[in-house]
Amino acid sequence: MLIVTIQVNAPPGAAECVKEVLGMALEQLGDARVVSIKEKLPEQLKLDIG
Repeated sequence: MLIVTIQVNAPPGAAECVKEVLGMALEQLGDARVVSIKEKLPEQLKLDIG
């Protein structure tokens, strides 16, 4: 078994699309499945009032 970790610089909200494209591409090499997708969104401005 081969486990591959990939970092993709994609626009926010594109995780589902990236998952599908990677899954279809890897299926050509054998039985493959996408185990997990984590999306790290840019942090918004934080205001500390007090």
